[in-house]
Amino acid sequence: MKIFVQYSLALFLLGASALTSADLSSATQAMEDPSHPLILMRTSRGDIYIELFPEAAPRNVANFIALSEAKVEMFDIDTGQTVMPHYYDGKTFHRVLRNYLVQSGAGANAQDPRPEYFIDDEINARDIGLNDIKVLDETGAPHAWLNLQDDEEFQAQVLLPLYRKLDIRSPEQVEARQYELHKLLSEMNLAQVYENQGYRFNNRLPARVPVRGSVAMANSGPNSNQSEFFITLIDAPWLAGRTTIIGEVVEGMEIVDRIDQSAVLRGESSTPTPTTATMIFDVRQINAAPTP
Repeated sequence: MKIFVQYSLALFLLGASALTSADLSSATQAMEDPSHPLILMRTSRGDIYIELFPEAAPRNVANFIALSEAKVEMFDIDTGQTVMPHYYDGKTFHRVLRNYLVQSGAGANAQDPRPEYFIDDEINARDIGLNDIKVLDETGAPHAWLNLQDDEEFQAQVLLPLYRKLDIRSPEQVEARQYELHKLLSEMNLAQVYENQGYRFNNRLPARVPVRGSVAMANSGPNSNQSEFFITLIDAPWLAGRTTIIGEVVEGMEIVDRIDQSAVLRGESSTPTPTTATMIFDVRQINAAPTP
């Protein structure tokens, strides 16, 4: 039965690859720099070619390649053994936010082998322009790049981190320092907001802003990059400063769109059903790695 399933997947893979016109030649021509790593991600809906940006995110790019090439040791709870899997092989795009992003890199079960470390963020806030964008616009409303939905999110994302920085611990202290707080908020920029949340920036790195086709590391907060990544379907400047961009799709965005459109969702859920989730067959670097 297992052999039959593998054979069926192989046939399906061949059929899926034929659906896209992307190939090595056209992908290479579309690259920003042909010396960058070029990744072929073969999925059940077609091939996606990704140019990685090692200058912009050296540690996160190296980690992505190491995971894809079975160079990272992990502990397998089921067997009690240390394993070095081709990590992304067999994963699905488990999270789909329609017309926004598709995400992969998580195990199907909590006990599946996974990296036991985190990689720091690699973000250049200054060159992105976050130092020049004020938290409050000319009308006094939160800037659109904060992407806040309501006052509760403003308090959680902007006010509470500021209170912690100033060691303000009670409503009485807020009232006593209201003029100081008003002045700070009127002068605060987006980089400072994110620094208050714990993000740290490296302005020596080339700056990258999330655009359609960007490949970025998913995180749960500052310096929590691990294995999960997402591909954006639209320009998403509100993610600038809070996510590390490791690459960009150079061929196969129509496949990414197909992943988005084909994921039948249940109500407001962002999780595709088992029969509609797109599988990653394998992820490999297909151009020669530069010599040291």
